[in-house]
Amino acid sequence: MLFGPHRLASLGRRLGPLVLAAGLTAGNLAGLAATPANADTCGDTCVVVPGTVQTPLGLVTVTASATNVVTVHLDPSAAHTLVFGVPFQLPPGPPCRPDYCRTTIDTTGGLVIIDEFQMPPGPPARFALPNLVIISIIPPGPPCRAHTSGTTVVFTPITPPGPPN
Repeated sequence: MLFGPHRLASLGRRLGPLVLAAGLTAGNLAGLAATPANADTCGDTCVVVPGTVQTPLGLVTVTASATNVVTVHLDPSAAHTLVFGVPFQLPPGPPCRPDYCRTTIDTTGGLVIIDEFQMPPGPPARFALPNLVIISIIPPGPPCRAHTSGTTVVFTPITPPGPPN
Protein backbone atom coordinates (compact mmCIF):
# COMPACT_ATOMS: atom_id res chain seq x y z
CA MET A 1 0.00 0.00 0.00
CA LEU A 2 1.52 3.31 -1.08
CA PHE A 3 -0.30 5.53 1.43
CA GLY A 4 -1.17 4.34 4.92
CA PRO A 5 -4.14 5.69 6.89
CA HIS A 6 -1.91 8.09 8.85
CA ARG A 7 -0.48 9.61 5.63
CA LEU A 8 -3.94 10.06 4.12
CA ALA A 9 -5.14 11.86 7.28
CA SER A 10 -2.11 14.15 7.16
CA LEU A 11 -2.78 14.89 3.50
CA GLY A 12 -6.41 15.69 4.31
CA ARG A 13 -5.39 18.14 7.04
CA ARG A 14 -3.09 19.92 4.60
CA LEU A 15 -5.50 20.07 1.65
CA GLY A 16 -8.61 20.82 3.70
CA PRO A 17 -8.03 24.60 4.01
CA LEU A 18 -7.22 24.85 0.29
CA VAL A 19 -10.40 23.02 -0.68
CA LEU A 20 -12.39 25.24 1.72
CA ALA A 21 -10.91 28.44 0.23
CA ALA A 22 -11.58 27.22 -3.33
CA GLY A 23 -15.17 26.32 -2.43
CA LEU A 24 -15.85 29.69 -0.81
CA THR A 25 -14.38 31.52 -3.80
CA ALA A 26 -16.45 29.44 -6.23
CA GLY A 27 -19.55 30.13 -4.12
CA ASN A 28 -18.92 33.87 -4.31
CA LEU A 29 -18.42 33.67 -8.08
CA ALA A 30 -21.67 31.74 -8.50
CA GLY A 31 -23.76 34.83 -7.90
CA LEU A 32 -22.74 38.41 -8.53
CA ALA A 33 -24.73 41.69 -8.64
CA ALA A 34 -24.19 44.89 -10.59
CA THR A 35 -24.30 48.51 -9.50
CA PRO A 36 -23.98 50.95 -12.42
CA ALA A 37 -21.20 53.52 -12.00
CA ASN A 38 -21.19 55.81 -15.04
CA ALA A 39 -21.59 56.28 -18.78
CA ASP A 40 -19.43 57.71 -21.56
CA THR A 41 -19.54 60.12 -24.47
CA CYS A 42 -17.87 59.47 -27.80
CA GLY A 43 -16.86 61.45 -30.88
CA ASP A 44 -13.61 60.74 -32.70
CA THR A 45 -12.13 59.66 -29.38
CA CYS A 46 -14.14 58.25 -26.51
CA VAL A 47 -14.15 59.76 -23.05
CA VAL A 48 -15.42 57.80 -20.07
CA VAL A 49 -17.25 60.18 -17.69
CA PRO A 50 -15.96 60.13 -14.99
CA GLY A 51 -12.66 58.50 -15.99
CA THR A 52 -11.96 57.21 -12.48
CA VAL A 53 -14.13 55.31 -10.00
CA GLN A 54 -13.25 54.60 -6.35
CA THR A 55 -13.77 50.94 -5.40
CA PRO A 56 -13.14 49.14 -2.07
CA LEU A 57 -9.76 47.84 -3.31
CA GLY A 58 -8.55 51.01 -5.01
CA LEU A 59 -9.02 53.63 -7.69
CA VAL A 60 -10.05 52.32 -11.14
CA THR A 61 -9.25 54.30 -14.31
CA VAL A 62 -11.08 53.34 -17.53
CA THR A 63 -10.25 54.61 -21.03
CA ALA A 64 -11.79 53.64 -24.36
CA SER A 65 -10.48 54.32 -27.86
CA ALA A 66 -12.44 54.98 -31.05
CA THR A 67 -11.60 51.38 -32.15
CA ASN A 68 -13.31 49.99 -29.00
CA VAL A 69 -10.05 49.09 -27.22
CA VAL A 70 -10.85 49.42 -23.49
CA THR A 71 -8.08 49.82 -20.90
CA VAL A 72 -8.83 49.35 -17.20
CA HIS A 73 -6.17 50.19 -14.59
CA LEU A 74 -6.46 49.57 -10.84
CA ASP A 75 -4.34 51.46 -8.29
CA PRO A 76 -4.66 49.00 -5.39
CA SER A 77 -5.18 50.43 -1.91
CA ALA A 78 -4.31 47.10 -0.26
CA ALA A 79 -1.20 44.96 -0.55
CA HIS A 80 -1.33 41.51 -2.15
CA THR A 81 -4.00 42.29 -4.74
CA LEU A 82 -4.30 39.99 -7.77
CA VAL A 83 -5.96 41.31 -10.93
CA PHE A 84 -7.40 39.03 -13.63
CA GLY A 85 -9.03 40.06 -16.90
CA VAL A 86 -11.59 37.84 -18.61
CA PRO A 87 -13.34 38.62 -21.94
CA PHE A 88 -16.75 37.34 -20.84
CA GLN A 89 -19.38 38.15 -18.24
CA LEU A 90 -19.57 36.40 -14.89
CA PRO A 91 -23.11 35.66 -13.62
CA PRO A 92 -24.85 38.26 -11.41
CA GLY A 93 -25.52 37.69 -7.72
CA PRO A 94 -25.85 39.38 -4.31
CA PRO A 95 -25.30 43.13 -3.76
CA CYS A 96 -22.18 44.59 -2.10
CA ARG A 97 -21.05 42.96 1.13
CA PRO A 98 -18.00 43.81 3.27
CA ASP A 99 -15.89 41.18 1.47
CA TYR A 100 -17.35 41.49 -2.06
CA CYS A 101 -18.46 44.30 -4.35
CA ARG A 102 -19.34 44.62 -8.06
CA THR A 103 -18.98 47.85 -10.03
CA THR A 104 -20.06 48.31 -13.65
CA ILE A 105 -18.85 51.00 -16.04
CA ASP A 106 -20.57 51.52 -19.40
CA THR A 107 -18.24 52.45 -22.30
CA THR A 108 -18.56 52.39 -26.09
CA GLY A 109 -16.22 49.38 -26.10
CA GLY A 110 -18.57 47.42 -23.86
CA LEU A 111 -19.85 47.14 -20.30
CA VAL A 112 -16.86 46.78 -17.95
CA ILE A 113 -17.60 44.73 -14.82
CA ILE A 114 -15.25 44.86 -11.83
CA ASP A 115 -15.73 42.14 -9.18
CA GLU A 116 -13.68 42.57 -6.00
CA PHE A 117 -13.12 39.97 -3.30
CA GLN A 118 -11.43 41.39 -0.21
CA MET A 119 -10.03 38.76 2.14
CA PRO A 120 -10.39 39.49 5.88
CA PRO A 121 -7.16 39.76 7.87
CA GLY A 122 -6.19 36.79 9.98
CA PRO A 123 -3.68 36.00 12.69
CA PRO A 124 -0.03 36.73 11.81
CA ALA A 125 0.90 33.02 11.69
CA ARG A 126 -1.80 32.23 9.13
CA PHE A 127 -1.13 32.15 5.39
CA ALA A 128 -2.57 35.39 4.01
CA LEU A 129 -4.84 34.98 1.00
CA PRO A 130 -4.55 37.74 -1.61
CA ASN A 131 -7.34 40.14 -2.48
CA LEU A 132 -8.84 39.26 -5.86
CA VAL A 133 -10.10 41.60 -8.59
CA ILE A 134 -11.75 40.10 -11.68
CA ILE A 135 -12.30 42.59 -14.49
CA SER A 136 -14.60 41.41 -17.29
CA ILE A 137 -16.36 42.99 -20.26
CA ILE A 138 -19.50 42.50 -22.32
CA PRO A 139 -18.44 43.73 -25.79
CA PRO A 140 -21.12 45.32 -28.01
CA GLY A 141 -19.90 43.62 -31.19
CA PRO A 142 -17.48 40.81 -31.96
CA PRO A 143 -15.74 38.98 -29.11
CA CYS A 144 -12.55 40.43 -27.65
CA ARG A 145 -9.37 39.23 -26.02
CA ALA A 146 -8.11 40.30 -22.61
CA HIS A 147 -4.47 40.98 -21.75
CA THR A 148 -3.50 41.50 -18.09
CA SER A 149 -0.21 43.11 -17.15
CA GLY A 150 0.19 43.81 -13.43
CA THR A 151 -2.91 45.75 -12.43
CA THR A 152 -3.87 46.84 -15.97
CA VAL A 153 -6.28 44.94 -18.25
CA VAL A 154 -6.62 45.75 -21.96
CA PHE A 155 -9.64 44.44 -23.89
CA THR A 156 -9.06 44.34 -27.67
CA PRO A 157 -11.81 43.40 -30.19
CA ILE A 158 -11.05 40.37 -32.35
CA THR A 159 -11.58 41.26 -35.99
CA PRO A 160 -12.28 38.34 -38.30
CA PRO A 161 -9.76 37.72 -41.09
CA GLY A 162 -10.62 38.76 -44.60
CA PRO A 163 -11.67 41.93 -46.39
CA PRO A 164 -13.78 44.46 -44.48
CA ASN A 165 -17.50 44.52 -45.24
